[in-house]
Amino acid sequence: MSMFTRNSSAEPDRPKPISKAGPSTPPPLRRPGSSEAGKSVISNDLKIIGQGPLKIISRGTLQVDGEVAGDVAGAEIIIGEQGKVTGTIAAERVIVCGTTSGVIRAMTVVLQASARVEAEIHHMSLTIEEGAEFDGRCRRPADASELQPDLDAHSSS
Repeated sequence: MSMFTRNSSAEPDRPKPISKAGPSTPPPLRRPGSSEAGKSVISNDLKIIGQGPLKIISRGTLQVDGEVAGDVAGAEIIIGEQGKVTGTIAAERVIVCGTTSGVIRAMTVVLQASARVEAEIHHMSLTIEEGAEFDGRCRRPADASELQPDLDAHSSS
């Protein structure tokens, strides 16, 4: 008895050969800095500890569920409930559910109920939910341009 049998006389579906010329087009490329920039996640099994200046930069959304000892910058930074950042966080929008220590610079800062924050916060808009722990100072600059994150990676040599 054969292990493989054919139930019908029709040809089985076979992958079509890839031709160099054809109507199919490759998916559009995402441009860095575009509004369609993706989401990056530092998962809760990662610990990133910098020696010297460590800076993580995302042109889109960066969610930190692990631990980062260094600076983090992006269009939007989300510190998850398990996340911990020690350093400077710079973004258009920062949402903290976890723990941060250092400096937060953003147009909009939200400290959710589970947040534990020891920081100096520079903001245009600040929301602190009931239950959040905040120890530090907050400052609203006269000029919002002071809060624009620098998302261009510079090498410091």
